[in-house]
Amino acid sequence: MPAIAILRDIFLAYRERDGEEHDGFLFEDPYGPLSRLDVFVYRTLDLTTFATIGMAAQPMPAAPGPGGGGRAELRLARRGRLQRSEEHAIAVRLANLAVHPFLTGDQLNWGHMIGLGEEFPAFPGRRSVFLSGPLSPEALDYVRTGEGAVRILNVVPITDTERERGRLMSPLAFAESLLTQRDLWS
Repeated sequence: MPAIAILRDIFLAYRERDGEEHDGFLFEDPYGPLSRLDVFVYRTLDLTTFATIGMAAQPMPAAPGPGGGGRAELRLARRGRLQRSEEHAIAVRLANLAVHPFLTGDQLNWGHMIGLGEEFPAFPGRRSVFLSGPLSPEALDYVRTGEGAVRILNVVPITDTERERGRLMSPLAFAESLLTQRDLWS
C-alpha cells in the first residue's frame, strides 16, 4: 500500500474520532526523512489535542532484536486553550520528535523517554517526554490501516525528576504513577 493510502486511512480515522480539525501546521522538507508532516489541532472546551499525520509514511528503523520498525504517529493533549504561538511551538516540537527515529535510527515505542535539552512548549519545567500507550479507556492505541496497525504514541512532557524516577520503574508502572500524581495535561 502506498504511503499516501496509509496516511489517508489515518486522516479518516482521526476525522471519525475527533471530527474536523480546527487548525493545523504543515512541515515540508523534500530532502528530509519525512517530506511532509501535518500536525492537526483539535480544540474542545477544556482540551487542545495535537495529532501528527505523516510519520507513518514509512516504517521506523528496525529496533535491535526481534520485530520490525513499525509505523507510528504522535498525539499530545494540553488542558485549556492556547495562544496560536504556543500551538505552533508545540507543533514544531512534535514535528521534531516525529523525525527523531529517522535521524537517529532509534525506534520509538510506548515506554520510551527522550530528553529534549529545553522545556517542552506550554509545559513549564518539563524538559523530557515519556511516550505512552493509551492513558484512558477511550484513548487510541492504534489506527488500523490497509497496511496494518499504526501505533499511537502519546507524548507526555515530564520533569527531570520524573524522568529519573521513570528509569527505575517499568513503563506501565511509571505511566500509572504519573496518572495518580498529577494532571498529565496541564
